[in-house]
Amino acid sequence: MLGTMEELTGIFGRYNTASDNATRADGSLSGTILHGPGMYLEIFSDDARAPVRQVMVTMTDQDFAFPVLTRLAREQGWTLLDPESGQRLRFG
Repeated sequence: MLGTMEELTGIFGRYNTASDNATRADGSLSGTILHGPGMYLEIFSDDARAPVRQVMVTMTDQDFAFPVLTRLAREQGWTLLDPESGQRLRFG
């Protein structure tokens, strides 16, 4: 578990990443989209206090996003996974 939706929005806020109250592009009801430097993150949870197990990150500018993501993963003890290659990046 990464944390609850409430906890995650607080964590991501420290990395200049926050919601603009958008909904998912496919129109589904669950999920929150957070925007950060060179990326956006989709968090899927119907309840702000429910455990979140994964976050989907889409990089729009790798030069900006990757340093922020690596710092975030290292400081939070999280693992990044490239879904296309299956490669895991572990930090700390």
